[in-house]
Order: sequence, then structure tokens, then C-alpha cells
Amino acid sequence: MSSAQAQSLVEASPFSPEEEKILNSWTKAYPHPMMGLLEAMRQVQTWHLCVRPKDEEYLADLFKTTQNHVHQVATFFPLFTKKPTGRKRIGLCHGLSCAMAGSDRIAELLEKKLRVKEFETTPDGEFSWEEMECLGACEHAPAIIVNEELKGKATENLVDEVIAGSGGRHNGQ
Repeated sequence: MSSAQAQSLVEASPFSPEEEKILNSWTKAYPHPMMGLLEAMRQVQTWHLCVRPKDEEYLADLFKTTQNHVHQVATFFPLFTKKPTGRKRIGLCHGLSCAMAGSDRIAELLEKKLRVKEFETTPDGEFSWEEMECLGACEHAPAIIVNEELKGKATENLVDEVIAGSGGRHNGQ
């Protein structure tokens, strides 16, 4: 990276110096720097709860690719979002097995208990929820994940446990 490129990244960086160090480490983690792009994007999603255009621009410069390429990756994988999610992002599978096992009922339950529609975030920023394509957990149909961690078969009790996992302080307000 030239000194002009490095200076450009420093001036426009949406990341702290520590975060930049972590992102830069992904350019060295694999035989080809581009192989670390997905992991760097996962890290950005975790930090910002989304991948913003200025994040895409920074990553494009860092990984020596185009912003359009980073954007294509960000829009291909449902893990990455364009607007912030809740700190606890709930994913409900709506693949065939999960749909047949009642994912529609669980979706209605999530909307009722969290008091937000799909893709919305609770006012306190704690939760968001969305239906997702197959999670590969048909044996747990309807499967539910929280921040990429499989929680198992979605039941009313499990939904209550997930919500209570916020320290019992969440009431949808």
C-alpha cells in the first residue's frame, strides 16, 4: 500500500485504530489477501450491526478491489445488512421443513412479543428479527438462531427464553 493510499484510509476511516488493525490482519490470514474479505465483513457486521457504504469503501481500499465488488458480496450473503440490526438478531428459518413445522406461527409470535415487524429493530436496539432461507437445521424445525448461534426448535418457551436472555429487562418498549 502506498503512503498516499494509507493516508487516504486514515483520513476516511470509519474504524478505530484497533479495529483497523483487526481488519488489516484479515488481509494476511490467508494465502491470498482477498480470501479474508468475508471474515473482515463479518467483523464489520458485528461492530456496526450492518455494513455501511463507507465500510464497503474502506474494505475495497484495504483488499485492493472495487467498492462494487464488496457491495456485491454484502448483498449476496444474508448475514450482511445495510441498516443496523438489533444487538440480538433473531433469524427464523422459513425453508420447507420449517414452514411445514410452523415457522409462520413463530413469526407471528416474534412480531407480537417484540412489538416490531420483520426487519425492524426494537426501540431499545436490543432485538431485530427476520425470516431466513434454510439454516440447514431441519432436525430442529422450525429452527431459530440468535447472532448466528443455533438455538434449536423455535417454540413459545424458547422465544421467551431468548427475549429473557437480555437480562429480563426487555418489554418491547
